[in-house]
Formats: sequence, C-alpha cells, structure tokens
Amino acid sequence: MLSVGAAIITKDEDFAQRRILATAGPAVVWIRLPNTRRRDLILWFEAAHPDILAALGRGETLVEVT
Repeated sequence: MLSVGAAIITKDEDFAQRRILATAGPAVVWIRLPNTRRRDLILWFEAAHPDILAALGRGETLVEVT
C-alpha cells in the first residue's frame, strides 16, 4: 500500500490549536509572519522550505515558523 504524507500550511492559529489537541490528522505548518506581499511570502517560504521539510521528516506534527 502506498503511503502519502500531508501537511496543512497556514497562517491561521486555529489549525495549530486543533493540531495540538488532535491525536491524528495531517501535520500543520504554521506560518507566523505579519501580513506581507505575496512575492515576499514566496521568497521567505523558499528559504524556509528545507527547515520545514527537516522538521516534518523528524515526525513533528506542528511546525511553527517565524
């Protein structure tokens, strides 16, 4: 059987709170940045991507990035 991992990437704190209380479900990557232009957000995300993947690879289910 093929296993596929999933993660929710969000700026919404509600998803992070739900992940803390849940015993199952997808990982949550909580982006804690102030409102910014889309282009700046994409550039930031590209730089943070390796660290996010490393955290998910370690099995973290809530990854908070600032």
